Amino acid sequence: MSRPLRIEYPGAVYHVLCRGNNRQKIFRDDLDRRRYLEKLLHYCELKEVSLLGYCLLSNHIHLLVETPLGNLSKMMQAFQTSYTLYFNRRHGRSGHVFEQRYKALLVDKDNYLLQVSRYIHRNPVEAKLVGRPQDYRWSSYGAYVNGKGAGVLRTSPVLEQLGGEQREQIRNYREYVESEPVGGVSGEPPPAVKGVVIGDKEFAEQVLHRRRGRVVMERDYTLGQVEEAVCRVARVEREELRRAQRRPAIKRARELFMYLGRHHTGASLREIADRLGVRDISTVSHGEKRVAKGLRESGAGAKELKRVLDKTYSLIQA
Repeated sequence: MSRPLRIEYPGAVYHVLCRGNNRQKIFRDDLDRRRYLEKLLHYCELKEVSLLGYCLLSNHIHLLVETPLGNLSKMMQAFQTSYTLYFNRRHGRSGHVFEQRYKALLVDKDNYLLQVSRYIHRNPVEAKLVGRPQDYRWSSYGAYVNGKGAGVLRTSPVLEQLGGEQREQIRNYREYVESEPVGGVSGEPPPAVKGVVIGDKEFAEQVLHRRRGRVVMERDYTLGQVEEAVCRVARVEREELRRAQRRPAIKRARELFMYLGRHHTGASLREIADRLGVRDISTVSHGEKRVAKGLRESGAGAKELKRVLDKTYSLIQA
């Protein structure tokens, strides 16, 4: 039986919650925390995921991320596997470090991004680890209030919702996070619709129903499933897809297969290359990156590419 749907589409923002297996500790000391952050930043950069915030507690972690490529599952799988291997090797143990299924709530970034960011940064206060969020070392709050958000960690999507120049944004954000609302601070997270969406009912309806073409099951497809869907959408024969040709339609279909093969199957670069009759695996890597680059651009070409991807996703899931 397939797992419940994980909604993934280009530009989605998530509040991700990862717990230790059986509520056990994920970090035993500061070296573990540093290694976790190093790996988090590395895999966000590698998978082109934007890190908007984080907070590391002893047995659970909060992340706020944006996925321009719609590839949360791929990033989290590689990242958590890497940290698990490090943790087990360092501490002479085996087995799971994290609960097998992390929780990922899709965030309405226009209306709830600030609220989710505040909740994440106030977690150490609510847990009574510190008296003020700025006193906790292992969260991204320091980068927010010191104006040091750069590179993989991006503070601007949150801060820009407050308007004004950067200095004014930071001042307003500090006031928003550190002040207690009337009636005291609530440690409850923002409400989630159907357990998967942080937003109003209209936003939930949009992502749960109107975006069905972009919904991706959290499992790997086979290269055969991807090949069949790409051939149908691109209107090419399997034999044509498996041979390099000069025809633009064939070239686009092959690159689409490379992208989907890398992001939505468990196949290696070598396996994808062999399916396409390619000797050099770098050809697959370059083709996948051209599609990813096209998805980040604007204009008619990018819109058409996204339309084709949506249609392909629908066929794979059919």
